[in-house]
Amino acid sequence: MLTYKLILPAALVVASSASADLFVTQYNDDQYDQGPAFVDNLDLTTMDVSNDLENVYFRIQTSSYESWTRYLVFLDTAEGTGISGNNNPWIRNVDTGSFGIDYFVGAYNNDSDNGGAALLYDGTSGSWNGIGGADHQDSSTHSYSIAFQISMASIGVGIGDTFLFEVATTGGSDGDPATDLMNGNSASWGGTASFGNRMLEYTIVPAPGALSLLAMAGLVARRRRA
Repeated sequence: MLTYKLILPAALVVASSASADLFVTQYNDDQYDQGPAFVDNLDLTTMDVSNDLENVYFRIQTSSYESWTRYLVFLDTAEGTGISGNNNPWIRNVDTGSFGIDYFVGAYNNDSDNGGAALLYDGTSGSWNGIGGADHQDSSTHSYSIAFQISMASIGVGIGDTFLFEVATTGGSDGDPATDLMNGNSASWGGTASFGNRMLEYTIVPAPGALSLLAMAGLVARRRRA
């Protein structure tokens, strides 16, 4: 069962510079429900999403680690644009249905901590193009996680916007399915994974320090993606 929660920073610090504290939304996949049985490195456990004034941060956690695991993030940032159906730049067997995927991130670890990469692709034109803007932050082969950041400017979002997303694990070969999806329908080798009828949501919020300053001035406001 998918659950999610907001993790508050330890303290709200009012300062002129950006605060290191972030509001983190944690999405939990409580089921051992990946497609291939007994392959723990494909089993998603948590996905943390947060942001500061310039970037969105993702951390994906699995039950175990293998160097061949690949991680996929599908982003729907605007209505009426993007690529739908079984079409992604890493040629993985994932049917997104009617959701238009505007941006895609493919990421991987390697056999050492802090190795790996996160690659960002733009699908807003109707075809996939590799672009800059994804920055692999760190990996841990011991805690079974990978983290990366995406600049808000590179995916056309800002403070107050809401985007839809889905995260998946997969194997290292073309045609492999999404072996675990945080919210969709996973598949085993040779099958096709699918999104189902909804995606996850994340709303970009002001950093805690900035939010404190706005609250003091009585200017806190919230807007959502039209």
